[in-house]
Amino acid sequence: MKILTIYDGTIQSKTALRYGIKKAQKEGGEVVVLHIFQNSLFIDYDAGPRAEEAARVEAMRHLQDAEKIIRETGQGVSVKIMSVEGDPVEEALRVSKDEQAGLILASPRYKAIVKKASCPVPVYIMPGSILVPIDSSDMSVANKENIINEAKATGSKVLLLGIVPVHVYSAGEKAELEQVRKWTTAAVKKIKMTLTKEGVEVSEAIKSGYPDEEILKAADEYSVSLIMLPAGGKTPSELTKAASIILDEPERICMPILLMGEAEA
Repeated sequence: MKILTIYDGTIQSKTALRYGIKKAQKEGGEVVVLHIFQNSLFIDYDAGPRAEEAARVEAMRHLQDAEKIIRETGQGVSVKIMSVEGDPVEEALRVSKDEQAGLILASPRYKAIVKKASCPVPVYIMPGSILVPIDSSDMSVANKENIINEAKATGSKVLLLGIVPVHVYSAGEKAELEQVRKWTTAAVKKIKMTLTKEGVEVSEAIKSGYPDEEILKAADEYSVSLIMLPAGGKTPSELTKAASIILDEPERICMPILLMGEAEA
């Protein structure tokens, strides 16, 4: 997979670059580092040649910083640096298409890319919000570690979405449904406590309905940057079924999905 990282010298873009390199090292692939000089800023506001010259010097320094990060962390990964001029969103999408990128990494200032990018090319805004669906079962230690590591690596906060699958209970099973709702709420609280102790900022919500539909609605409602879903376990759950449905229809979602290991500890 080719990862396109938009780099502008900010702390957020440095985080995205390091993240992209580590992902390519772990999973295989290439990294394209894109720096965009917005020359229109020096046309509309009569900034003068000195202001543009100073900005270009600053841009060169940013590229040098990127090269340093690549030298320090990019061992074994093919990394290409590109510098273009124009509108940041338009140029990012153009380069993404030309380079056939499979993932775009960007800081919050480039959030507009999410709305304009075609969904087959997911956009990961970092730092952002990571959506983690939770059911009534106890999450494995490995999965908790995955969430903590992802949040810390990107500086993101976590939204724990407790989902009660009401569709699997009949009208005569209200007591069972209420018990599942309590178990789900307790599971969310337990995981929240674990993540909070590790310094991760966590919020929570409880929804009732079809898991895949509730996940997608929450992703839109809370403007999440990443969805972490269970990859499956020995016993299929409503969440693993939801993950399968969402992955089979990638056009329904424009942010990346990260699969976690088995649900069992």
